[in-house]
Amino acid sequence: MVLILMSAVFLAQGISIRMDPIVVSKTVNPGTSFSYEIFLENDSEFESITLKALVMDVVETVEGAYDLKQPGSTKYSIARWVRVEPDTITVPPKETKTVIVTVNVPRGVSGGLYGAVTFEIQIPQSQETQRPAEEGAYGEIEFKYRMASFLEIVVSGTRKRIEAFPAYFKVERSDDIPSIRIQIGDGALVFTLGVLNKSNVHIITKGTLTIKTKEGRTIAKMPLGAGRGVVLPDSTVNMRTITRRFFPPGEYIARAVVDYGGRRPIVAETTFTVSSEKVETEEEKKEANPVMITIDPVDIEIKAVPGSYRSSIVKVSNLGEETLQVEGKILPLVYDIYGEILPEEERGTPPDWINLTPSSFSLRPGQSRNVRVAVRVPENFTGGYYADVIFKTEGGLKTEVGANLLVFVGKDEDITIEASADLVYTVKEDGVYADIIFENTGNYHLLPKITFGLNRITPQQVTDEGLIIPEKVESLIQEEISSTNPVLPGTKRIFSIFIPIVLEESQYELLARCDYGKTPIVLRKSFQMEGRNGE
Repeated sequence: MVLILMSAVFLAQGISIRMDPIVVSKTVNPGTSFSYEIFLENDSEFESITLKALVMDVVETVEGAYDLKQPGSTKYSIARWVRVEPDTITVPPKETKTVIVTVNVPRGVSGGLYGAVTFEIQIPQSQETQRPAEEGAYGEIEFKYRMASFLEIVVSGTRKRIEAFPAYFKVERSDDIPSIRIQIGDGALVFTLGVLNKSNVHIITKGTLTIKTKEGRTIAKMPLGAGRGVVLPDSTVNMRTITRRFFPPGEYIARAVVDYGGRRPIVAETTFTVSSEKVETEEEKKEANPVMITIDPVDIEIKAVPGSYRSSIVKVSNLGEETLQVEGKILPLVYDIYGEILPEEERGTPPDWINLTPSSFSLRPGQSRNVRVAVRVPENFTGGYYADVIFKTEGGLKTEVGANLLVFVGKDEDITIEASADLVYTVKEDGVYADIIFENTGNYHLLPKITFGLNRITPQQVTDEGLIIPEKVESLIQEEISSTNPVLPGTKRIFSIFIPIVLEESQYELLARCDYGKTPIVLRKSFQMEGRNGE
């Protein structure tokens, strides 16, 4: 997948230059190379601009901005494998020039690689700029004007570790944050969740904030965070929501759920109190460190017969720097049609024949605890049952982790693996939007893998001389989507893809292949473009 973001304009001392793209995000195989162009447009009326290209490292600030660092100074640096040609370029007035960036990804590297192709504006030397420092001056400051095109590369086919944790969860008044107060004034509530990325690749976050009364009644639900939502490895970035909604004095619960590409979203919860003078959270009463709790394995599969007893062990670990009090519980495992786990209040009650031992314990920093998940199947139960094994932390900043418990009661020959699927699509100005609606019609959970393809078809032609030119099929794109959460029996799951493409007038075929453990389901939809979709 390739993501290219356009464009940037730099203005300084009468200089006006435009650069495309500002971000190139791409997944590549190890041992391969690729090239792309950066366009530099000089908007100045009379002056030529000379630029020197440099490849630098980047780090991300808590506000989500990229800062430039010396090449090779960061753990995930791509600088040594990037070449820019030419490295110095002069752009005449009202003209556009290009440079070629070549990235060579060697074998043996894994995870994510990050950097920036920067362009340093070379200020013409004149008598004014070359004059010596004034007598008595302590020194000089040399200003360098730079603009950057950023690289976000993920090496495919290697071990990706995707882990993220809540670093802090703050509720403040805008009055107390000068940078926000300048923009929106006083009287707003500011909710800030710090997301710590401990993955070896960047993550893309999308969050939801829910506000409840202390009795558990939901009074507000709103998006959390804005922009691209990218968090680089080993970075902590703020996800923020600002609201002017009035909250009467009292105690409230703020709950953030952040999807980032992991098996489960980040869940963070804090209690805050609103008074006429201030807003205070439990977390603010002491300095809080990131809450980093993990569980292994994340999928527990148990096969049993009616009336039997089975058990399995999960390891709960504290990777943080504070002692945690942990509470375990069992809930029904229920997903919505997009594969997201439903809120607790929408899932019903769990059975009494699944238990955790111990269900309550403390974990010191760096400590792990084995917990037994015990299943005692009733005599009259057959088929599948799916539970959510959750471990929650207590304290000012609360979070949770969980594992899927997949129980099948019966013999192997009783397992039925069946599925159906449908393909729907829409062609819009910016590309093709397609959805696979996959339904598990058997009695056992499935982990489907979906492969999308788009072909351009040139029909068979016969020339005036009677020569037959056979039909030609050209593959335009192929993408794979894997299900991280199982599709449970009797449920549906939507897998969506967006293909950013301009389609010329021609015949096309959209294909989808669903692999799920039996004969794959193959779907085809043909359509004719009478003109370009971008027009």
